Amino acid sequence: MSTVRPFPARVVRPEWAPRLVTGLAELPEDTGTLPPIAPVDLSAYDESEAALYVYRQERGDLSCTGVVCEVGVGAFVDGQVRGHEAVQAQRVESLVHHHATTDAPPALVALLHHAGPAYARTVEEVCATAPILDFTGPRGVRQLVWRVPPGSATRSLADELAASDHYIADGHHRVAAALAVWRLGGEPPEAGVLCVVHPMDGLRLSAFHRRVFGPVDTAALVGLLAPTFVVAAAPAPPVPAPGTIGLYADGRWHTAAIRSPRAALDVEVLQSEVLDRLSQPVEIAPAKTLVEELTRRCDSDEGVLFTLAPPPLETLTSLADADAVMPPKTTYFEPKPCAGIFRRLSATGR
Repeated sequence: MSTVRPFPARVVRPEWAPRLVTGLAELPEDTGTLPPIAPVDLSAYDESEAALYVYRQERGDLSCTGVVCEVGVGAFVDGQVRGHEAVQAQRVESLVHHHATTDAPPALVALLHHAGPAYARTVEEVCATAPILDFTGPRGVRQLVWRVPPGSATRSLADELAASDHYIADGHHRVAAALAVWRLGGEPPEAGVLCVVHPMDGLRLSAFHRRVFGPVDTAALVGLLAPTFVVAAAPAPPVPAPGTIGLYADGRWHTAAIRSPRAALDVEVLQSEVLDRLSQPVEIAPAKTLVEELTRRCDSDEGVLFTLAPPPLETLTSLADADAVMPPKTTYFEPKPCAGIFRRLSATGR
């Protein structure tokens, strides 16, 4: 069985899409009690023979297009599909329980790969035709879906994807949960994970910032930073770059530059040299969070904020190739794929 393959699906009907398609951030993936999911009316979905799909998301200047396919679980086990972030065990267990006890639609796992000619050609040709879905989804993001015609185009695209290495951009916890379910089920060889595969530059990469809850003793904090970082005042919010972190404390901005090059990621240096030595809890916020909101929270409780740049994409892939992982919440890829567009049609017809 091919590593990457078309899949039989139920595809949401256009009139139902705005009601049933949810954003990834709305899915109950965090730890803790999971909310119940209402039964799904399968009449809201059309059945389709096994196919590949092109999936595009658009908002403002952001436009990202990928190919939706099924990737065999074995590819995640043998390293053809590689992750770069660690996962939190409790969150994985929560997802396993959630999908075992609800009929929640799957959220696609976002992958990156070095796109070949079949990928580029198929996406260009398919997107020149009328989509089977075109609607405004969560957060005002336009969602478009095309079905790749059966035949040679599908075969050549599937073969090219099956021969490629892939990197997990978004969905490390969902993959870990799928692997846990697969192992509990006796490791069936036909098991797969629904994914959307993008070219290497096909998603926008940003970082997660760290805000330390206050009150924070700024003098003591500067003492923790001094051996590893050169701290300098900044006249405006600095733009983080690899090796340089933004610092907001006592209502003022600073830069904190790592004194000497290190193999470790900026977030790892910050964590080991500073955050692990503080007693206060740390809030992790994606870079899309308004910095003004984070600094407002700091002003309110006398906390401090560290803003970070994302690691270069080649660092991400190098770590994955070396079977190493970043700390959780290091990279933030967007846009996130939505859930509810596709429901895999099993052999029983459900």
